[in-house]
Amino acid sequence: MTDAQGPSEPPPNDPDAWVRTHRATYERMAVDYARRIDDYAAADEAERFTRLAAPTPHVGPRILDAGCGPGRDATLLRLAGAEVLGLDIARAMLRQARQIDDAGSLCQGDLRRLPFPSGAFDALWCFAALGHLPPAAIPLALTEFRRVLDHGWLYLVVRQGSGVRTTSWQGSLPRYFTDLAPETLASALHTANFTIHEQHTWPAPTQTPPPPPKPKSL
Repeated sequence: MTDAQGPSEPPPNDPDAWVRTHRATYERMAVDYARRIDDYAAADEAERFTRLAAPTPHVGPRILDAGCGPGRDATLLRLAGAEVLGLDIARAMLRQARQIDDAGSLCQGDLRRLPFPSGAFDALWCFAALGHLPPAAIPLALTEFRRVLDHGWLYLVVRQGSGVRTTSWQGSLPRYFTDLAPETLASALHTANFTIHEQHTWPAPTQTPPPPPKPKSL
């Protein structure tokens, strides 16, 4: 997997341009991404989060995997007992997710405008997808998370840092990322009416991360 510096900076004040760019990039790189991705697979966290979010001990929670990519985490959540719906901006990623788990439910959509009614889910899982939005759009996505959760649980993973990074996949497909300092993320979550019950930092990319934050709405 190559993630070299990209040739241009992202449009700083145009969330729609970010989304269009990422949709086009992930449509083209989905097969290669699914084959090469070596990100940490959160099996233990998926099991723990599923138990935490269950409305009763005998009923699996309905979980939205927001930014599901090729479906790795959605599959882990479903195997842990959840009823999972995987959402991604790129149809090619959803096709990869279907190949991984043909029993899963999938939907194309934008984190800023989730195509679901309010209170539709018991929990929402967002592993490294929120950073694909520019800083100005992150509050809108968190507000949407809060809307579809009502009083449910949120499991959120972001890269710690500050500002925007520009990279490319295989040297040609642009990707943009917003990195967030812990206090910046905490402030955004509180503004969206989430209460943080756990927050952990993964300081080194070569280490296995501890469980990330699981804020719960008020």
